[in-house]
Amino acid sequence: MRLLHNIGPRVNSNYNTIEEILADNESLTFDGVYLNVYEHREQLRGKDVTLFVMGAYVGKDNSFDTGMPLEKFCTWEQIEEMVRDYGFKLGWHTWSHPDLTKCSDEQLLHEVTPPSGFPRNSIGYPYGSFDRRVIDAVKAAGFKEGISVTHGDDSRYQRLRKYLNW
Repeated sequence: MRLLHNIGPRVNSNYNTIEEILADNESLTFDGVYLNVYEHREQLRGKDVTLFVMGAYVGKDNSFDTGMPLEKFCTWEQIEEMVRDYGFKLGWHTWSHPDLTKCSDEQLLHEVTPPSGFPRNSIGYPYGSFDRRVIDAVKAAGFKEGISVTHGDDSRYQRLRKYLNW
């Protein structure tokens, strides 16, 4: 399973070219669901793709992400189209992308609870950060698995994914 963010020219580690992505045979996961994923949706057809949505940023931009090029995120309509017409799966990446291990219990519950009707298959932990309290909240929210990029034992709530170029 691969973690991706942006499709485009290699500017920094947040970008992969479409050629790199198409050459990879693993499942692809996109965090944040940037507009450039939608723009390349036809090329991604047939790939095993999961879109990890950040609820508060749908249709907005990544101005919160200091040091990164300013990019727009997909709208709910674009995300729904990719799921409906291209068979992409949905995953949750919290409402506002906090380090969940630093959230109060109330904030943690809010962040891991997606909108009504949103599938609760996978949640991608922001920054890969989780602990026992986070896992318990994710289970209580009804998710089937939790996914990290930094650590874990690859069990159900500690599944690991790698960056494409790492």
